[in-house]
Amino acid sequence: MQDHIAIKDIILWRHADAEMATARQDDISRALTSKGVKQSRLMAKWLNKYLPKNTQVLVSPALRALQTAEPLDFKSEIVEALQPDTSLQNILNVLGQYSADSVMLIGHQPWIGALIAHLLSGDDKAISVKKGAVWWLRLSQQSKGGYQLFTVQTPQLLD
Repeated sequence: MQDHIAIKDIILWRHADAEMATARQDDISRALTSKGVKQSRLMAKWLNKYLPKNTQVLVSPALRALQTAEPLDFKSEIVEALQPDTSLQNILNVLGQYSADSVMLIGHQPWIGALIAHLLSGDDKAISVKKGAVWWLRLSQQSKGGYQLFTVQTPQLLD
């Protein structure tokens, strides 16, 4: 399923803490809470220090994901396929379109956790990813086409 992905570093950033949807609000327009704004600033400061300079940043069109990306010192591209309820196959298709050494996706559970599980073990059971957390996967030198966990960072560790 991932044979066509040739990206060295895949960095996955789950959007920071967001407000609960109201009865009349659609999911895509949910904003970050003040806690979420703080989380995104803390994580962006760390990412700005460690991300490779040529990283392509792809962001979900959901407001909370866009707000999470705001403090990054990187230009980001809104990708409609990174919707909150998208499928793992759609995410794999998106990744297959990029040949950069480093790609960051800013988006949502459950697809972030499903992608991590798929890339690390081929499993279809999503891994739990905390709000605002970054999971950095690196293409394995040992197993052809497989990924290894490079690092995990959460806003709580940076606070």
